[in-house]
Amino acid sequence: MPVDILAHIFRNQPSPAVMAMLPSVALLPVVECYYWYTHLHNKKTWAALDGQPALVILLDTATIKFTGNCDMEIRDAFFCNGTLENTYIEKLTAGMRLLIVKFTADGLSHIKPQLPDVLLPIAKLWESSLLPLTDIRKSSQLQQAKILNTFLEQQLLHNTTGNFLLQAATASIRECKGRLTVAQLCTTLKVNYKWLERNFRRAVGVTPKTYINNIRFLHAYFDVQLTAQPLTGIALDNGYYDQNHFIKAYKKFTGTLPSSCK
Repeated sequence: MPVDILAHIFRNQPSPAVMAMLPSVALLPVVECYYWYTHLHNKKTWAALDGQPALVILLDTATIKFTGNCDMEIRDAFFCNGTLENTYIEKLTAGMRLLIVKFTADGLSHIKPQLPDVLLPIAKLWESSLLPLTDIRKSSQLQQAKILNTFLEQQLLHNTTGNFLLQAATASIRECKGRLTVAQLCTTLKVNYKWLERNFRRAVGVTPKTYINNIRFLHAYFDVQLTAQPLTGIALDNGYYDQNHFIKAYKKFTGTLPSSCK
């Protein structure tokens, strides 16, 4: 999804480009929040994920194009999960709108037993029960939320229970902004590494280490974008060994260098 949405979520600050609404009570274990995003510029946008599944619906355009490590064109709506590296969104122009269903860490497992690929067109996941895109696109935001609530409640699998340890793991990682090790996480939760890795792969599609590194980098990235702090200070504050360590991570995730935006 566009990194601007994650900036709003991670910084918890109001943005004219983002509006949020909670799902129905029945969906609270499954859906974290609905987000409406309005694109504010005509430049290509870094596509980033925070490790948790999301459904992205295109409200104004039928197609967007991903370039970089993930090179593909997607129509109407798509699922995303895990992490993205050096991937950008094109064909998004100022004023275009997206509707994002942000799932909880284990939320998609309440709907589909098998996690989709990092980027997957919606038709490949729900072939026999397509989302009512036409109704969503012509409705108000409040009505869109009601349509999504009804649709997602109909998709809920019977006899599923939440993975509370996994939820605690992702909450711990986010609370400390990715500045912890997998070993520390295992000790805190009193679980072994194999259990943690198996459950992370099943729920969010990546290993605990990858999830941690992604969260840590996102916080550092937003420090670069939104503060005037020196790069060395940003690197050390976010748990990197030194500036070079952070620059290497920056290049890995964005395909660019911090100097391009400082």
